[in-house]
Amino acid sequence: MRKLLSSVAAATLAASLFVSAPANATVSYTDDPILYWNQVMYSNAFPGGPPQQSRAAAMVNVAMYNAVVAANANGGDLRAAASQAAHDVLVVLNPGATATYNTALSQSLSLVSNPTALSNGTSWGSAYANATISNRAGDGAAGAGAVPYVPGSDPGDWRPTPPANLAAALPGWGQVTPFSMTSGTQFVPTSGPPALDSAAYAAAYNQVMEIGSLTSATRTADQTNAALFWNQAGGMTWIQIGVNAAADNGLSTLQLADLFARLGVGLADAFITGFGTKYEYNFWRPITAIHEGNADGNPDTTGDTLWTSLINAPNHPSYLSTHSIASGVSSTILAALLGNEAFCETFTGAGGTYSRCFNSFTDAAQDGAMSRIWGGIHFSFDSEAGLAAGQQIAQFELGQSVFSPVPEPSTWAMLLAGFGAIGVALRRRRKAYRARRAEPALA
Repeated sequence: MRKLLSSVAAATLAASLFVSAPANATVSYTDDPILYWNQVMYSNAFPGGPPQQSRAAAMVNVAMYNAVVAANANGGDLRAAASQAAHDVLVVLNPGATATYNTALSQSLSLVSNPTALSNGTSWGSAYANATISNRAGDGAAGAGAVPYVPGSDPGDWRPTPPANLAAALPGWGQVTPFSMTSGTQFVPTSGPPALDSAAYAAAYNQVMEIGSLTSATRTADQTNAALFWNQAGGMTWIQIGVNAAADNGLSTLQLADLFARLGVGLADAFITGFGTKYEYNFWRPITAIHEGNADGNPDTTGDTLWTSLINAPNHPSYLSTHSIASGVSSTILAALLGNEAFCETFTGAGGTYSRCFNSFTDAAQDGAMSRIWGGIHFSFDSEAGLAAGQQIAQFELGQSVFSPVPEPSTWAMLLAGFGAIGVALRRRRKAYRARRAEPALA
């Protein structure tokens, strides 16, 4: 895999970021229902953090995918099927926004003029929403925060970080039932972080100590902007990127359902893998490492008890970076299905509003991974491992044929036939795109 440590490579990447690309798309209920309901989902904050948000994105998109495939094969309206499926899942997952979801559903269904197709479509939507919710009811997500976890005290062990010194978040999320992976450990790296007394560890330590400090003299203004930009990201960030990128690609509802089901499932499985890895290795954050650098047994690391990072470290172990694994899986899926295109994005969060432009989805993923080093909250090996695992999960997700185990046995033949038609259309479109653009393969 391409290394992230090179300052020359980092400078080249930063210089390539500001390109001419379309601004964020404006998606309304008159647009494709898959795009619209993903936009509705993204625009209404979910309780919980990125892992819970990614689970919601997967559930909504799996329900919509199954509903539109079923409706397409049985005379139902696809808009009605997708809208009812998304609405019903969202109301259960985020009841505080029910009024917003009800309005969105009313507007969506007002565009369907055929009463028979409307009734058929909404019936499929409701059925698959209920099946998806039921299927995930015992997946372990509800109890993931209550799994016992005791921080270590030896060099290298994660422990609560300043300023808040919060307890470990979601230590059981790695045990949540995956959506597509064969197990939650399928893509957990086997090597782990480098030994504390190694040259590799010292290099990563000194890099983040210098460039990730709150008062760094070497971090550029663009790198600071990247750290703050990506710090606004959450579990649905790449859903927003996908909506904006797909809005002008001319894909059908069936094709968009395929794309976003893969993207949602990939993100959910990435966070399961990421948190499973974190609590497998329990590796300390840079701020702890640097404060205790004189006690790690490495002569090439000098401790500084007053060191502070640009942004505050989240309350879970460092290895691997979940920002990076989410970026790796999402950029790979979007590049495969849309082409590795340039785009711009704006994120707004508690820290403010930040915008960046990228030459490709791959560049964005690299930028997101590097941003966690520039922000002082990850080592380079955290980000490298995250990107690599995300790309592996993406290739696995792209190879799957049917997403959901929830359909009744009588519907399997129909679903398989419907998915086959979608897959043929997408493969033809991808070949045509690659012939036009001749994009290089992802690393």
